[in-house]
Amino acid sequence: MKKWIAFTMLLILLSVTGTYSEDCNGISPAALRLLAESTIDPCSICQKKLQRQAYAIVARELFPGKKLTFASTCPLAKTNDCQDNELIMQNSGYPEKVVIKGKEAAMPEVFYKFFSQDKHIAGIAPDDYTSNSIQTMYKTLKINSPVEAQLEIISYNYSDCPSALYLHDRNALIIFCKILSMKQRQ
Repeated sequence: MKKWIAFTMLLILLSVTGTYSEDCNGISPAALRLLAESTIDPCSICQKKLQRQAYAIVARELFPGKKLTFASTCPLAKTNDCQDNELIMQNSGYPEKVVIKGKEAAMPEVFYKFFSQDKHIAGIAPDDYTSNSIQTMYKTLKINSPVEAQLEIISYNYSDCPSALYLHDRNALIIFCKILSMKQRQ
């Protein structure tokens, strides 16, 4: 009987929080769903509360110093949606839209943003800059071509989350990182 209850509780937990593949270094769908909900909530105080809840999940999953590997099964890519020094997971598996309280909401896109000596912002330590050689390689990446990379999550001092920032106007979660290695697949 106890095993049945534990199994049932596990199924309920998975249905509430969602699942994701550790191989793809995904962010919990629960965090993305909270950010999506913040885009349709008319209350600005409620929006901030939802974003703080999402940040708490992201902070537990993607903390400064954590290393992520994006390989052939789940590569990154430079797309037309990417801004300077950004990559996005090619096959995230997240739905584009979700229905929350009877309203449709767009799930945020997750970008991995890095910085270099040439392109950086306040709040990023110089030790966390990506090398110039990788920055040069990034500039030559083909749009939508798969990229294998190893990243290290870095700290960002001017956000409510130690390693990320949610941009409401883009509906984008920006994860701050240092690219340790990168290779475009053919």
